[in-house]
Amino acid sequence: MRFFCLVALLCLAMSVPAQAAERILALAPHICETLFAIGAGQEVVGAVDYCDYPPEAQKVPRVGNYLGVNAEAALRLAPTIVIAFNGADPGLKPLASQGVRIVVSKPRKLSEVIEDIRRIGVAVHHEQEATQLADALQAKLASLVAVVPQERMPAFYEIWHKPLIAPASDSFITDLLGLAGFRQVYAGYPGESVRASLEGVVHSHPEVVIIPDENRDLEERKRFWRKWLGKDIRIFGVPHDLVHRPGPRLVDALEELVRIRLELAHGR
Repeated sequence: MRFFCLVALLCLAMSVPAQAAERILALAPHICETLFAIGAGQEVVGAVDYCDYPPEAQKVPRVGNYLGVNAEAALRLAPTIVIAFNGADPGLKPLASQGVRIVVSKPRKLSEVIEDIRRIGVAVHHEQEATQLADALQAKLASLVAVVPQERMPAFYEIWHKPLIAPASDSFITDLLGLAGFRQVYAGYPGESVRASLEGVVHSHPEVVIIPDENRDLEERKRFWRKWLGKDIRIFGVPHDLVHRPGPRLVDALEELVRIRLELAHGR
């Protein structure tokens, strides 16, 4: 009797269809990185410009850019789920009307980045891999924060230089700098970013300037800030693709910023 029960259970299990793989559109670089990091890269059928990490992501067909998704091109790829950064993108409406699931990923803090990894893992049926990654990132985050000096050093972060743009209160970059032991001088301004002024930066008396290595001459920017903030101002360059993408590598960005903060604390 036990034998027949086991056979019946086996037949029942075999009759349950396997979970079909999703066909995913990743509409931001950090989303693409997250999907590849949790083992869902093979299911990404469409992406947008600047989805260039890991290198395999560069082979994925493009269906849009930072301005929005091309709904016609996206629908040709027969997606089952879209993970978007901008939930208000008009290009998402035609996709939703065809029954495509829409998930929005727009974290504003490093803790939300880690939570988003878990949430995306559930959405695309890679929950176990996402949980393992999120747990590892959470542990690394805790170890980094534990060594950060309590004193918050005033810092100016130059998102862009023409015009001068800084992160504001709702930016994950502001949160990241705070975790690393810096007081971002435009953190009190509302929104995600703010148009800064040279006068405002000078009057905020930053002790350090941090500049991403994106489409600018770092040495020229150092000369510029030393002219206005004094020759003793400390200036550091950071990899923009780490700091500007709220995905799994944002913890690596924190590690780099903590390294800078400790270097400053030790007077090097």
